[in-house]
Amino acid sequence: MVRTFLAIDLPGTQRKILEEHQGRWKSVKADVRWIYPSNMHLTLKFLGEIQESSKESVTTVCKEVCCLHRGFSLFLNGTGIFPNLRRPRILWIGIRGETDLLCKLQNSIETALEEKGFPREDRVFTPHLTVGRVRSPRRLSRLLEVFLKHKIVIEPFTVEEVIVYKSRLTPRGPLYSPLARCPLM
Repeated sequence: MVRTFLAIDLPGTQRKILEEHQGRWKSVKADVRWIYPSNMHLTLKFLGEIQESSKESVTTVCKEVCCLHRGFSLFLNGTGIFPNLRRPRILWIGIRGETDLLCKLQNSIETALEEKGFPREDRVFTPHLTVGRVRSPRRLSRLLEVFLKHKIVIEPFTVEEVIVYKSRLTPRGPLYSPLARCPLM
């Protein structure tokens, strides 16, 4: 079995800026498991544990879909939480720009994989970048005050490919390895 997902990577410049912002949020010392900037990505489809033999099918589907979509521009903008202020679990950065093209790409991938027998996601796709996961309420109200007021606008970047990733869970956090790169047209 291989833990697999499809994602868009961030350029190094965006990761560096996010790391700086994260440093400010970490200084509050809330009980949050912060995502390493090197692991930050925009997930399009999480497949979970799939058969080793299914990797090739997933890659083929992703490449076929991606070659039908052109590249597009996105930028990181704003902060938010899931599911809500009463039960904050996920801290995220918003995705803006040509999100209509992003959503069309994600839906095409979702539909093509569903046709191959992979289950469709129940939730509506909401473009975001997870930056932290809340573990407990310790100093959380102070963090949310700082985090939600933080004005983030990071320069646009061009999306040129989708990456099929393998994820291995370790005690120190997940390790991601690209299985395939699927260029957009």
